[in-house]
Amino acid sequence: MSPGAPLPSSRALAETLGLARATVTIAYEQLAAEGYVQARQGACVRVASGVHGRRTPVQSEATRRESGSAVPPRPFAIGALDASLFPGLAWARTLARAWHDPRPMLGRADPLGLPALRVAIAQHLAQWRGLAADPGRIVITSGAAESIALVVRALLHAGDRVAVEDPGYLPLRSALARSGARVMPLRADHEGFDPAQLARRARVRAVLVTPSRQFPLGHAMPVARRLALLDWARRTGALVIEDDFDSEYRYRGAPLPALASLDAAARTIYLGSFSKVFSPAVRIGWMVLPDTAVAPIRTALTEIGTHASLVPQPALAEFITTGRLARHIRRTRRIFATRQAALLDAGERHFGGLLSLAAEPSGMHLLAGCAPALARRMDDLEAARRAAAAGITVAPLSAHASLRPRPQGLLLGFAGFTAEALDVGVRRLAQALS
Repeated sequence: MSPGAPLPSSRALAETLGLARATVTIAYEQLAAEGYVQARQGACVRVASGVHGRRTPVQSEATRRESGSAVPPRPFAIGALDASLFPGLAWARTLARAWHDPRPMLGRADPLGLPALRVAIAQHLAQWRGLAADPGRIVITSGAAESIALVVRALLHAGDRVAVEDPGYLPLRSALARSGARVMPLRADHEGFDPAQLARRARVRAVLVTPSRQFPLGHAMPVARRLALLDWARRTGALVIEDDFDSEYRYRGAPLPALASLDAAARTIYLGSFSKVFSPAVRIGWMVLPDTAVAPIRTALTEIGTHASLVPQPALAEFITTGRLARHIRRTRRIFATRQAALLDAGERHFGGLLSLAAEPSGMHLLAGCAPALARRMDDLEAARRAAAAGITVAPLSAHASLRPRPQGLLLGFAGFTAEALDVGVRRLAQALS
């Protein structure tokens, strides 16, 4: 409205809008207090002079998307989870019960995390990973990146060499570099990381590995290599950082024991989180430390503070100890197994010699190899670009590697998508690459 324009009387506006007159009167009084209108005794309320029309800021398309419903992930996004599988009602009730007694979240927090959750995680690791962990050696973090930063700060020195798998998980490699470590990529093969490479590398102070399921290749490290790696750590005094990111999802047989469960010399730091088995939104991970590492980590957390929120920790502790998390994992494990089978079936019917897929005993994605007929026409980066243009998200294997020659292939996540969505995605991907 323009300056000087009259507003309706409070009675008229109340009748028009179907409101109580007192509500309109309060609104007019607020406008007058802020200087937008002028109200004089016995006269109508008018827009104050000098007040120019102010438009509501126009939201960009990106802002509208973010403020509205979440955009569902596109097949075959790595790490995508199916929101319909989340145990929302049970989790909401558990959170509500936890907040009936908020004292654990309002008092002086233990830097290592809520004791009840550390006890529950020890129970979870004994059941699912064959790892006997003393709760006193468990540290709650906001995830693997914070865990890595703490390890470098408290247990290593700036510039120390840390060997990593190549190809490997780039966010953790970046976390190491940001924390001041000197990252040294070493080749991973069909049996994961080969510790024999360490004999030719001097002054390596730590190794970051994914032994139960190498990311992104998907292979498990055989026991001979595991024992050789632990022996190297014992002899050199170096650390082994075990990133165990989705090992609960094994579809044939029991989950493989954690590398840390074999470590009699106590040189292994075990990293885990709830991102894959529950939800990344809770932002809770953990470390299992050797005895000698607990005090330095506690000191670092006391100095800089933890990033892990206390709010979900009591609820997570109850969710684990009552068996609800275990039931959720067993349920989703059955579903993910059928989805992997659906992806394999769709690939066999539609790929027509362009990509090759093989069943894996564990994990939430498959690595599709590029057949020679496809590799002669394009690399995996071009294949990923064509897939994106067709509305499909695939990750090129070469993007996860820095050593040359870079391996070729496409990573296809299946856990977050129904069998129908996977079939449609495979047909679109095949058409895009044809």
